[in-house]
Amino acid sequence: MNKNIRAKMAYKYLVCAILLAGAAACDKEGFNYSNEVETSGTEYIVTDTITMNQSTVYLDSIPTSDQNVALVGTAIDPYFGTISSSTFFKLRAITTSTNIEDEALYDSLVLMIHPKSYYYGDTTRHQHFEVYKVNQYIEKNFGTSYYYSGMSFATDPSPIGSLQIDHIRPHWDTVYSIKIDDAIGKDLFNRAYNKLPSITNQSQFTEWFPGLSIKPGANSQVITPLRADDSLSLRLYYHVSGNTYDWKSIDFAMYDATSQFNHVDFTRPGGSPLAGLTPNSDLSTNKVLAANANNVSYVQPLTNVVTRIDFPYLKSFNQTAKFWKIMRATLTVKPVRATYDYPFELPSKLTLVRMNAGNAVTDSVVNPNTGAVQTGSLVTDYVYNIGTKYTYDITNYVINEIGSSDATTRGLGLMIPGATGLSRFDRLILGGPDHKVNPIEVKIYYLLYK
Repeated sequence: MNKNIRAKMAYKYLVCAILLAGAAACDKEGFNYSNEVETSGTEYIVTDTITMNQSTVYLDSIPTSDQNVALVGTAIDPYFGTISSSTFFKLRAITTSTNIEDEALYDSLVLMIHPKSYYYGDTTRHQHFEVYKVNQYIEKNFGTSYYYSGMSFATDPSPIGSLQIDHIRPHWDTVYSIKIDDAIGKDLFNRAYNKLPSITNQSQFTEWFPGLSIKPGANSQVITPLRADDSLSLRLYYHVSGNTYDWKSIDFAMYDATSQFNHVDFTRPGGSPLAGLTPNSDLSTNKVLAANANNVSYVQPLTNVVTRIDFPYLKSFNQTAKFWKIMRATLTVKPVRATYDYPFELPSKLTLVRMNAGNAVTDSVVNPNTGAVQTGSLVTDYVYNIGTKYTYDITNYVINEIGSSDATTRGLGLMIPGATGLSRFDRLILGGPDHKVNPIEVKIYYLLYK
C-alpha cells in the first residue's frame, strides 16, 4: 500500500516538473502576447505613423480610341465640374455588289445609335444629341498609336441631324434613330444607285465623307454611352415602286474601331482645388496635395486626374534597428462619405500601380501570394459610409522601396482599370492622411530582433 502511494506522488511531481519546464521554455525567447520580451528575443511590431504625401496629379494624355464605346453628352458633377463628351468615327463604304433596283426611290437617312445601360449623371434629366459631318481626315498624330481625349477634328458648322430625349429609360431604350438631312441622304442614294467609286471604294469614300461626330446639344444634361461597333451606322431607306411598296435599306456602319474615339472637355467648379491642374510640361509638379485640398484627393482618368501616394521617409526604416524584417504591409483608402450618393457610384475596382517621377505608370502592384493585379476588394458600408474602403497588400512595394536608390524610387498611384477607366466617367474622392472621417491608412508589420 505504501509503495503505491509513493508511486502516485512521484508521478504527480514528475508531471508538474514537465509543465513548469515547458512554461519556462516558452517564455525564454520569441513572441509574447503581452508584447514584453526578453532582451535576447524578437518583437512583433506594427506601425501606422508612416509619413505620406497624398496628392491629385494631372495626366496629360488619356487614350480614348478603340474602347468600343461612344460617350456623348454633358453632365454636372459637384466635385469634378461640368463635363462634356463628343465622339468621332469613320463610316464603311458599301461594296460593288450592292444593287439598288431601277425603280427604287429615296425615302430617308437616319443615324442608328444604341445606348448602353449605364449613364453618367442623373437619368431623370434631358438628353440632346447633335450629329455633325466631319470635314477633316481623321488620322493619328505622327508617332502615336492612339487617339486621345484632347484631340478633335473640324466639322461643318451646322448639325445635319439632332434628337432630344425628354425621358431616358436606361433598361428599356435599346435604340435611337436620328433623322439626317435629306440633302446628304439623296446624295448618298444617287452615288449608291450609280455605284460610284466615291461610295464603293473605301479610300475614296473616306476622302469624300471623312466621318461623323455626335456632340451634346445645348439641352444635354447627362452623358450617354453608346455602342461603338457595327450597330452604329447610317441607314439609308428607300423603296421600290410596284403594285406594293418594297421597303429596303442600306447600312453605312462604323469603320475602323481603332479610329473611333471620344473627345472630352471639362470646366472645374469655382474654387475647386482641381482648377489649378492644367496641361503642364513638368508633370512632376502638376499636382495638388491633399493637405491643400481639404484633405482629399481625386480620381477620374477621363478628366485627367488620379491619386498619387509617396512615402518620403520610407528609406529611414533602415535606421529602426540593426536587425529587422518586414513581415507585412497594407494600404487602406477610404472614399469620402456623401461623395458617392446617386447618381454617382463608386467604381467596383481601383487598381494600385507604381508611378515614376513624371507620373507615368511603370507597372501594377500585384498580390504577393497570388501574383494577381490588386483592385482593392471594395467593401461598402451602406449604413454609415464610414467603413467603405479599398485594401491592398503593399509588402513587396515597401521592401523594394526601402532598399532602392533614389533613381529607382516609385510612388503609388490609384486609378480605375483601363477597361472601365477609359470608357466610363467613373470617379471617386478619397480621404487624405488627416481626414477626420475617412483617412487613408498604412500599416507596416515587422520583426525586431534584439
